[in-house]
Amino acid sequence: MQLKIDRKWYLFLAVTVAGLALDLFTKHLAVANLKAGVPVNVLGPYAQFVLVFNKAAIWGLDPRRILPWFPLNGFFFVFTTLAVVVVVAYFLSLKKTDTLMQWGISLIMPGALGNLWDRITHAQLGVVDFVRLGISDTVYWAIFNMADVYVTFGVIIMLLNFVLESRKQKVKDAPVGADNAAAPG
Repeated sequence: MQLKIDRKWYLFLAVTVAGLALDLFTKHLAVANLKAGVPVNVLGPYAQFVLVFNKAAIWGLDPRRILPWFPLNGFFFVFTTLAVVVVVAYFLSLKKTDTLMQWGISLIMPGALGNLWDRITHAQLGVVDFVRLGISDTVYWAIFNMADVYVTFGVIIMLLNFVLESRKQKVKDAPVGADNAAAPG
């Protein structure tokens, strides 16, 4: 019996493995070479490397501010594990022609796995973040890592796909000759 693998799975595996490897490698470099909380200018105060360990959620949101007893690591472990299962199941349902969605999901996977890895291996410290972009040392957007970049771009690509598919569907559902209704006869 010969197993036939769709090309989409090669994309998925290649992006996941390469993305996860790059994420873990850059986090390793950050931990090995940066002092926690001490910024290193790359492009002045606009782009810096600064090591922080983020126990909270994306952009530092922390539900423990409202619910101090909230089991954050346990929640993220369960949530990310379920998300990975859902993402793989959704990927299974994609057609070969769903290229944008394939790319979007393929980018989300290494991001989810990279941050999950940190939550397991650095449970007491949190996720390793080290890139800071802003306009000064005190006014900056966020501190993030490669996993966050993958998830962000994956979601953007998926949203773009939804918008494009919605437009295609509107054109497809438009009545025949609707664009000529105002034309003089």
